[in-house]
Amino acid sequence: MLPQLRAEARDPDQTSSSTDQVKMQFKVDWTDSGGTARSFTYNTGYKSPHAGTVFSYTVRQRPSGEPQIPQNTVIYWSVRAYDGDAWGPWSYDGSAQRCEFIWDSTRPAAPAVSSAEYPADDIWHDGVGTASTFRFTATDPDVQEFRYGFDGAALSTLPAQSGAAEVTWTPQTAGRHWVTVEAYDNADNSSVPAQYEFLVTDGKRAAGQWNLADEAGSALAHDESGRHPAQAGPAVTFGVPGPGGAVDAAAHLDGSSDSWLATENAVLDTGGNFTVSAWVRPTALDRDMAVISEDGTGEPGFELGYDAGRQAWVFSTPDTDVQAMTRWEAVADGVTVVKDQWTLLTGVFDAHADAGPQLRLYVDGREAGTAIRHTLWSSLSGLQIGRVLAKSGYRDAFQGDVAEVRAYDRVLPAAQVAQLGTVKPVRKGYWTLNEAMDRVTANTQSGGLPLTLRGDASVYRPADPLFDEAALVGDGHLALDGESDWADTDAPVITATDSYTVAVRAQLTSVGATASQTVLSLPGEHTDRVVVRYQAATGQWELALTDTDSTTAQVTTVTDDQVLPSADGSGQHLAVVFDSFTHQVRLYVEGQLTSTAVGLDHTRWPSSAGLQVGRSAQGGGTEYFAGALDEVRVYDGVIDPIGIARMSQLTEDTDL
Repeated sequence: MLPQLRAEARDPDQTSSSTDQVKMQFKVDWTDSGGTARSFTYNTGYKSPHAGTVFSYTVRQRPSGEPQIPQNTVIYWSVRAYDGDAWGPWSYDGSAQRCEFIWDSTRPAAPAVSSAEYPADDIWHDGVGTASTFRFTATDPDVQEFRYGFDGAALSTLPAQSGAAEVTWTPQTAGRHWVTVEAYDNADNSSVPAQYEFLVTDGKRAAGQWNLADEAGSALAHDESGRHPAQAGPAVTFGVPGPGGAVDAAAHLDGSSDSWLATENAVLDTGGNFTVSAWVRPTALDRDMAVISEDGTGEPGFELGYDAGRQAWVFSTPDTDVQAMTRWEAVADGVTVVKDQWTLLTGVFDAHADAGPQLRLYVDGREAGTAIRHTLWSSLSGLQIGRVLAKSGYRDAFQGDVAEVRAYDRVLPAAQVAQLGTVKPVRKGYWTLNEAMDRVTANTQSGGLPLTLRGDASVYRPADPLFDEAALVGDGHLALDGESDWADTDAPVITATDSYTVAVRAQLTSVGATASQTVLSLPGEHTDRVVVRYQAATGQWELALTDTDSTTAQVTTVTDDQVLPSADGSGQHLAVVFDSFTHQVRLYVEGQLTSTAVGLDHTRWPSSAGLQVGRSAQGGGTEYFAGALDEVRVYDGVIDPIGIARMSQLTEDTDL
C-alpha cells in the first residue's frame, strides 16, 4: 500500500485580524530503472493555517501511459505552501536531507523451518523434555523479523539477523506438534505462514537407571541402560523392602563412609538439561545427607539431598567447579521431612526456562522449590548415590533406604515427574483360584474385583490330596478346556496406560497345539491392549501390545526364545512388566528374564474392559486356553526381578 503524506503549513504574515487561506503542494520524485528522473506534484485545497491543521495526500499510481511509481526504490517527497500571493520554499530547502520512503507491496515468500532434533518427517523422534533449536530462514533479503507460535499459541516476535533467526523449544507432551512461522519485511508485509510439523515420543529413556533391586551380596548395582553399572560400597545391603513393600526391593545405606554406590564415568552433562530422581527412606534426620550427586573437579556438578539445618530437601549446584563461593539452591520449604517414610525426590535443571536457567525440586511429584542457576558448568566424573564430593574426599553419607534412582539427560515436565510415582508397584488383583462360590472366585486384594467363571470353566480341587493330581499352586486352579471357557472381571483392573505388571502360572494341556491360546488379555473396544499367549506358529510364549484401539493397530510382539512351553509338572510362571519411563517391556518365564523390547508404546491407550483370563475378548471371543491357570496377579507399577522371582515360587504369598 502506498503511504499517506502529511504536512502542517505556517503563514508568517498572518495576523489575528487577517487570516489568509493556504494550500499545499506535494511533490514526489524518483529515478527510474533507466536512470531518468521522474516527478509529479499534487495540490491540495485551501485551509486556514491554524496550528495543528494538517494537509495530506495519499500517494497513488500515475494514470495509464505515465511513468509508474516503482517498488523497492527510494521515493523522495517534499511539500510547499501557497497563500494566494506566493509559494513558500520546498520543505527540503536549507536542509541536506529530504523525506523519503520505499514502497514495497510484495509479500515475502514463506520462510524455511528446520530442526536437527525434530525433522519434519513421519518418524517419531525423542522426545518430551529434549530441547531443540528451530531455525527460521527467509528467502527475501528485506525480511526483518519472524513471528512464530508452537501448537497454535499466540505469535511471538523474533528479530531476523541476515535473514535468519533461531529459537529453542522443548516439547512437553508426546504426539504431533507444529510451529507456525511468518516472515515480515521492512514494509510490514507478511509472508504466507509456514507450518512445520514433527512427531515427538514420550522422551528419551533414562541415561542411567539403578533400581537397586540387586541380589544380596552383589558388588555392582545393575543399570537398566546397560552403560553405567554402579559399584557398591562394602556397607551397602541389597534386598530390603522398597517403596512398594515386600514385592519391591531397595538398598540400605548405613550412613558410614563405606555405604555408597558410584559409577566409573559421568552419566550427565550438568551444564545442560538434566533430571535426577530417587525413592528414599531416611532413618536419621540429625545430619546433612546426600542422595544423588555427580563429581566435578573440586565440587559436585549437583547435589540432591537433605539439609539438616533447614530440615528440608534441597537440590543445588555450586557456582564454580573448583572453589565455589556460593550455591544455587532450590529448597523444599514448607515440606515436612518424615523419618522412616518413603519419599520420591526429583531434581530438574531446565537450561532453557523462560525466566532463565532454573533448578526445580519436586517432592512426591509436586513442585516444592525453584531457583535460578546463574552460572553453568559441566561435571565430568562419576555419579554418586549416597554421598557427595568434597575437597577432602566425600561427605554427607546417606542413612536409610534408596530405590529407583534415575538420571535423564533431558527435562522431565511436571506431568512426567508426577508419573514417576506410578512406577512404585501397587497390587490391584491377586486371585489364588482355590475355590469358586456361585462361579465367582475372590480377589485377595481388599476391595478388588472378583473373577467370574464363564462357559464350562471350573476350579479344580483334588478330592484326595494323596492320590489325585495336585493343583498347580495351593488348593486349586482354574481348569479350561479350550472351548469357550474363561474367567473375567466386570471392569478393568488396570488401564495399562502407565507402568504395570501382570503374572500367571500356566500349564498347557498339550504342547504342539495347532491353534494359538491366550493366557491373559487386557481388552479395549476394538482390540486387546495386552495379550499373553501360546503362539502356535512358533511354539513359544508370546507377549503382544498394540499402539491404538483399532482393528488395524500396529502390534509389537515380544517372544520367549529361551524357555519352551511345557505341559509337565506345575506349569510355567509367566510375568509381563512394562516400565513406561524406560519404554521397556519385559517377559519373564519361571522367574527369569527371557526377552526385552525397548523404545515402544509411546502412544499408550487405556484398556477399557475387564481382565480376561483364558481368552482374547476380540471378535466375540478367540484363542481360548486349554489347560490350567493359577496365581493370577495384576499390579500398577513395576515389579523388580527379585519380586518376579519370588512370585514364581510354587507357594502362595499374600504379602506380595
